[in-house]
Amino acid sequence: MTMMSDLSEDLVEEILSRNPARSLKRLRSTCKQWNTLFNDHRFTKKHCDKAPKEFLVLMLKTYKVYSVSVKLCEIHNNIDPVMEVKGELGLLGYDNYTTFHCNGLLLCTTRAKPMEYGARLVVYNPCMGQTKWIELRIAYKASDKFALGYKKNCNCYKILRFPGSCHKPVFGEFEIYEFNSHSWRVLDDVIYDWDLAAQGRGVSYKGNTYWVASDKEELVDDFLLEFDFTKERFRRLRLPFKGDCQYNTVVPSTVREEKLAVLFQSEYEEKTEIWLTSKIDEHNDDVSWRKFFTVKCNYTFSFLMSFMVDEENKVAVCCDTYMGEDDNKANVYIIGEDMFRVELLEESAYQPISFDGEPFLFSYVSSLVQIL
Repeated sequence: MTMMSDLSEDLVEEILSRNPARSLKRLRSTCKQWNTLFNDHRFTKKHCDKAPKEFLVLMLKTYKVYSVSVKLCEIHNNIDPVMEVKGELGLLGYDNYTTFHCNGLLLCTTRAKPMEYGARLVVYNPCMGQTKWIELRIAYKASDKFALGYKKNCNCYKILRFPGSCHKPVFGEFEIYEFNSHSWRVLDDVIYDWDLAAQGRGVSYKGNTYWVASDKEELVDDFLLEFDFTKERFRRLRLPFKGDCQYNTVVPSTVREEKLAVLFQSEYEEKTEIWLTSKIDEHNDDVSWRKFFTVKCNYTFSFLMSFMVDEENKVAVCCDTYMGEDDNKANVYIIGEDMFRVELLEESAYQPISFDGEPFLFSYVSSLVQIL
């Protein structure tokens, strides 16, 4: 049998670049040379392009992130799905934070007293076990929004900060933080003529961030708002349906960070649609969409709901808060063509969890991205 040590360095690198990130993580301590390779930004980019996307299901709940086990493979054979909250994803003892994720990185904002100087952001790569604390230029407001992305064709990650409220922004409220320079700068020439949908949650796709938004002044249909971290500008993109997020439920998501997905539920019809992107043109603001499925249901999702798409099993897993008479519960709704069923999340025997408040379910792809 040919040993890895007998192979050329280029061939070894090619083989390793095609293995999932979590598999390579276990190899870091076995070979000093490989550990050095995994820390090389050039290899990180190559691995991101070639390695299979190994994804986890995570849930943000009561300002903590938990891993969730989801098994849906036999759902079309009338075998019940298995969903279980496995345990908390620790962050070096800091457990009070919200999160935005991009390419294997989690962007966390501490809950400790917004509007006070000294509040910080932290970027965390669970696969690599790395954290990067970031000082803010000015104190952030509780309504501020943060997004994480990167400049294409180079290893340059950035954070966007902007006001989440509907007021007219003043100079300096749109800011960019660059990892390479470790500094903030003001983003000027921003045309702030839009409002984010009520939940205001963005998703990352190929380095850019996307939100559902509406026009501040004109009564036009909702649109997809993109922030391009390479060009550092916003642009509007067409949604595949006509609607207003003030009256309908319109929520974005991603499919393994390989496609964008949007859930649309009309206020006037008892049906839910999920659409997936086929292509987003970088030059003419054109988006190609395909309908994943439509399902009839009489349950109305709240604007705080979240969902993830399982293309292989042709279903979507939705998480929403059920407002009961005595308490609120996080229910999971599995929907597909001619399928709508409710599943209660099972709590791990080792990690009891209170499900009061807002849950947020999302798929997370591990990566070797360096943030130090």
